[in-house]
Amino acid sequence: MRAAVELHDVVAGYGGSRVLDGVDLVVQSGEFVGVVGPSGSGKTTLLRLLTGRADLLAGSVHVGGRPVGRGRPPRRVGYVPQLEQVDWDFPLTVEQAVLLGLAADSRRVPWFSRAERAKARDLLDRLGLGGLEDRHIRDLSGGQQQRMFLARAMVRDCDLVLLDEPTSGVDLRTRHDVLHLLHDLNHEGMTVVLTTHDLNWVAAHLPRVVCLNGMVIADGAPIEVFSPDVLRRTYGADVRVIRDGDMVFVADQTHLLTQRHGDEP
Repeated sequence: MRAAVELHDVVAGYGGSRVLDGVDLVVQSGEFVGVVGPSGSGKTTLLRLLTGRADLLAGSVHVGGRPVGRGRPPRRVGYVPQLEQVDWDFPLTVEQAVLLGLAADSRRVPWFSRAERAKARDLLDRLGLGGLEDRHIRDLSGGQQQRMFLARAMVRDCDLVLLDEPTSGVDLRTRHDVLHLLHDLNHEGMTVVLTTHDLNWVAAHLPRVVCLNGMVIADGAPIEVFSPDVLRRTYGADVRVIRDGDMVFVADQTHLLTQRHGDEP
């Protein structure tokens, strides 16, 4: 089976400035992977690289077996941004936001067909947003906004969905709902890669985690990867790790504040 994502000896960043250096990473089709690391470690740059929105300075990036470069976004890949990065005052309805997922691909006409609009509404129904298609995007709750962006990703019939901090700034119920939805999509065959700061959420729910700080520090199952040594090398701080059988807990994350020099733009 062809890998969903392949990065080999990748150096990447913006305007010649390096954020990722010597990254090797392979994600097989159908995997569910979490990427963790401190602020400025390259998590968002990694996702931008996979969507053609970061500079590849060296190495190779393939998505679905095809090379990806700046300004050459791959097809059948959905991207869910951090909610804080969205301009919520932009005059856009929920349905229009979902249909913009189709606009990411080459289009011969500037309008959407009746079939495309029906597909968008079917997705909104499936994600529990039926009847909200005419609302302004800012009038949704945080969990509804996350599901709206998932619908925008799914409307492209994507094989791979990339999510940047989907659990940030949402309550526990919303976090549970988002995770349940992602697991459903993954069980249907979709490859899921997400970034997060929530180590215990990853440890409890995801089968694979990548620790990133400019380069891949460790990669594997959380029970194997989350150790004091690995987390110290990832975050530059001492972290207490508690193991209980097949479960692992990371204690007191409030001091995981060490950042690499310079934040990502």
